[in-house]
Amino acid sequence: MFPDINTQDWGAVEREAEGVFRRLFPDADFAPIHQTFADIEQLFAGRFPGYQSCDMRYHDSEHTLQATIAMVQLLDGMERAPDGMTLTPHSFTLGIHAVLMHDTGYLKQRGDTDGTGAKYTLTHVNRSVEFANRYLRSRGYPSGDRAAVGHMIHSTGFFVNMSKIAFQSELEQMIAFALGTADLLGQMAAPNYLNELGNLFEEFQECVQRQGPAAEMLAVYHSAEDMRAKTPQFFRGHVMRMLTVQWGSVHRFLERPLGSGKNPYLEAVAENIRKVDPGFKL
Repeated sequence: MFPDINTQDWGAVEREAEGVFRRLFPDADFAPIHQTFADIEQLFAGRFPGYQSCDMRYHDSEHTLQATIAMVQLLDGMERAPDGMTLTPHSFTLGIHAVLMHDTGYLKQRGDTDGTGAKYTLTHVNRSVEFANRYLRSRGYPSGDRAAVGHMIHSTGFFVNMSKIAFQSELEQMIAFALGTADLLGQMAAPNYLNELGNLFEEFQECVQRQGPAAEMLAVYHSAEDMRAKTPQFFRGHVMRMLTVQWGSVHRFLERPLGSGKNPYLEAVAENIRKVDPGFKL
């Protein structure tokens, strides 16, 4: 069953994350994750030092929370699946830090009054890594942990080549696979995904207008309706290649029950696509 959690409610998403964390690690400390939830909520609301509130209509706080729920579900499945990996409280914590900060690069600093954060579409991944590094350093995290979170965030890049990322361990790589998968499936499985594509198209348009030829790959859509109409081919082509080739098919850890072949996220994506292509099958 697709998780019925309000992804506009930071508290609801944090409670889900805490529930999974405490089930997997009954004696571990959830406080480091709680602190990141609190701080990133403040960041998106414009109450974090040096930053304005989020002015994105697609890559907003709900998008981050959609990805976070998917990430929690993935880590839960990864820990419990026979072909998964054994997590530690610390590795789980770093994964949640990464998903909560994976799109912070869209946020504008105070004094930046030119356009919206959409102008950072091409650079938001690097900007997110930079933010995460500064933030985690301020909380005393060592360089290896900061590098791990950075590698995880880099894994969400649209055209990322995972073989180019210098992962420090197989577990770090697996959690990075999970983050890329959660970022993509979390948004595409959301009930309002197709309706939100108008906002995504506007973000792309602003970036193209400001970045010119550098943003040529974002100019493939002529309108929001064109973007919706091309969703089936986007899924069959780019999405499936990313899920299987780049991210190691870790979407299998979203199956419920594990190993059943029944993946509520993929089924929700398929339901969305059938609104455009009634004959679509996974």
